[in-house]
Amino acid sequence: MAQNYSLLFLLLIISVSAAAQRPKPAAVSLPPADTVYFDRDWERTETLEEVAYARIARHDAAGKTIGTVRDYYFPSWKKQWEGKLASENPDKPTGLCCGWHENGQVSFRGTYVNGVHQADFRSWHDDGREIKCASVMQDALPLSNATIHCSNCLHSSRKVFTVELPVGTVGIVYKLDVRDEGQPPISWSTALAVAAVAGSGGAAAPALLSTAATALTKQGNNAPPTVSTKCHWYITPDENAAQQFLATKGTISRDKLCFRAAENTPQETRPMAVPAGTRRLYVCVNNDNYTTDATATLSVSALVQDCK
Repeated sequence: MAQNYSLLFLLLIISVSAAAQRPKPAAVSLPPADTVYFDRDWERTETLEEVAYARIARHDAAGKTIGTVRDYYFPSWKKQWEGKLASENPDKPTGLCCGWHENGQVSFRGTYVNGVHQADFRSWHDDGREIKCASVMQDALPLSNATIHCSNCLHSSRKVFTVELPVGTVGIVYKLDVRDEGQPPISWSTALAVAAVAGSGGAAAPALLSTAATALTKQGNNAPPTVSTKCHWYITPDENAAQQFLATKGTISRDKLCFRAAENTPQETRPMAVPAGTRRLYVCVNNDNYTTDATATLSVSALVQDCK
C-alpha cells in the first residue's frame, strides 16, 4: 500500500513539472482604449462643462475602431450605447447594437448593416413601452424628365433634380432612366410601389423599401433602349455639392457627402435609407455622350414613418 502511495505521489510530481514546463499561450496585445468626450450635439469637446457623453473605444493604426465601442452618459457613466462601428464621423453601426435611456431602460436593440437597422430592430420609450411605427409611401418627386445636351454641345450637359422629402422620411425608392435622343420614350407609374407598402402591414423600413423597389422595377420595361447612354450621376443631400456639380464639368469632390455615385449606369431602380432629418436631396445627372443628347427620367418615392 505504501508503494502505491509513493507511485501516485511520484506521478503527481511529474505531472506538475510537465505542466510548469508547458509554454503559456501568447497574450493578445490590444491597443490602449481611447476616451473621447462629446457635448449634447455629439460634437467633440474638451471643456468639462460641455461634456454630456463619453466614448471608450480601441483604434488600430489607421484610426479604425477595434471590437466593441461603448458610449456613456456623463457624468453618471451609465451606459448609453454599445456595439461595433464600421466607421466614425459619421458613425456607421454594424452588427448587433443596443442603446439605453438615461434611466437605464433599453431604448433600442437590433442589427445594423452599413449603418442601417434591419428587420429585427425594436425600440422603446423610457417608461418601457415599445415604440410602434405606421408607414406610408409618398411621391417626393413625381415622374419628371429633362433633356440633357451632349458634352460637346453649346448647351448644358448637366441636370440637377431637386427632391423635397416629407417630415419623417426614413428612406426613398428612386427610379432613374437616362437614354439617348431617338430611343423609345419611357414612362412608369409609382402607384404599385405605394400600394405594395400599404399592403405590407407592420414590416420594418428596410423590408418596406425593398418591397416598393421590387414593385417599381417591374414598371417601364416595355421599351428598353437599344444603346447604353454614357453618363454619370450622384445623389447628395448637400446643396453645395449640387452647385459644385453645375459649376464644374459635372464633378463632385470627395470631401462632399454623396449617398450614391454611379458611372455609365443609365438605368437603376433602388431603395435607399436616409439619415433622420433629411429634408432635401439633389439628383445630379451628367450626359457624357460626345455628340448625342439624352433624356433623363426620374421618380422618387419617400417612405414616411410616424412612430408612437
